[in-house]
Amino acid sequence: MSEIRPVESAHWQFDNVRWLIVGVLFCGSLVNYLDRVALSIVVPQIRGEFGLSNSDYALILNAFMAAYALSYGFGGKLADWLGTRASFYVTVGWWSVAACLHSLSRGLVSLAAFRFMLGLGEAGYFPSGIRAISEWFHPRDRSKAVGILLAGMSVGALLGPPVVAALTLKFGWRVMFLLTGALGFSLLLPWSLFYRRPERHPWVTPGEREYLKEAAAVPEGAYERRMMVRDFLRYRTVWTVIAARLILDSSNYFFLFWIPDYLIRQRGFSLAMIGGMLWIPYVASDVGLITGGWTSSYLMRRGFPVGFARKSCMVGFASLLPLVVLVNWSTSPTWIIALLSIVLFGFAGIAVNIQTVATDLAPSHSVGTLYGIAGFSGSVGAVFLQTVIGYLADRGRYGLIFGMVGFLPFVSALIMLTAPIGTLRRPEPAPDLEGT
Repeated sequence: MSEIRPVESAHWQFDNVRWLIVGVLFCGSLVNYLDRVALSIVVPQIRGEFGLSNSDYALILNAFMAAYALSYGFGGKLADWLGTRASFYVTVGWWSVAACLHSLSRGLVSLAAFRFMLGLGEAGYFPSGIRAISEWFHPRDRSKAVGILLAGMSVGALLGPPVVAALTLKFGWRVMFLLTGALGFSLLLPWSLFYRRPERHPWVTPGEREYLKEAAAVPEGAYERRMMVRDFLRYRTVWTVIAARLILDSSNYFFLFWIPDYLIRQRGFSLAMIGGMLWIPYVASDVGLITGGWTSSYLMRRGFPVGFARKSCMVGFASLLPLVVLVNWSTSPTWIIALLSIVLFGFAGIAVNIQTVATDLAPSHSVGTLYGIAGFSGSVGAVFLQTVIGYLADRGRYGLIFGMVGFLPFVSALIMLTAPIGTLRRPEPAPDLEGT
């Protein structure tokens, strides 16, 4: 159990302050995804009220994804520029207001506009969270912390069906958006209490300060100044990560945005069944995030290099994804949920490792920028795939849809096998040939 003790400076010291910060980040991810999935739970009602087609729904999703990509593009730089503390306030406050505004929707245009605003705020949150983890954790422990951060996303998605369904059945979908959107504001106080930069935090014990000093050590030849986008784009490894995220994130948004609607409209699930059963795959996703993060950390502690630890987990977990094609052929609700659980477990395992790679490549002062570059790529890929999915769904081609989202993550893992993973080094200066 953590020990709290007063010191001469009249401040409290708390062993493992970093885990308190991760706890707040976990709650932030939870609310972020609860707000995000709320639309997918109630979209059958909204579609009926507003007369929206699958293509209209894809357009609304793309409004979110376009803003998400844009926000990732500047959100990472914003986190590195404003700092972790301030960027948390900005992004959480913005998305909470946007989520509440969904209650005022009157049709396709207004719903797409509010969805665009939501995407601007939600994407910027994750570079801030990854940056905080890079500041507070040793590389060998970062995948565990990232796993907890991302587990909040799965818990939010897990709570989405029962919470959103219950609130909607009791109050209607407009009040539901107000209530779930307001949750974000509750995160601001604990963040104010718990987060400081490691060197300025009054609660850090001498033991943790030594750990943080080791974690902050800059390898010889690494960048000491804040890196710009152009600095990152010089490296083949960064382009490999960009390509892998372009493919991987496309599948993620299918599971997030389309599965509830698919189960209701194509497989005969009721809203009550969604609330009662769809939480199970998201529990499996949480287990996958923790398992994936802990496995790569375990391998590193056993002496395996970071590249082997990350890549072996990516390929191993990605091998489960093709099983999703069986969902479209299964006639049993139980089997559908079981298959989705296996698939989301596998997807979570690859996701936590590929997202931790940003902390392996960049120093903490520039992690937000690199994470934003990769996230921008993933969001652009998702915009394209959501358009394709909307087109295919209007034509009932779900077999092809499940085939794509099942095999794309495995391709992403194979791409990552070609990337050397380690701290990016400054390019050697060109030799001075004058006088030779």
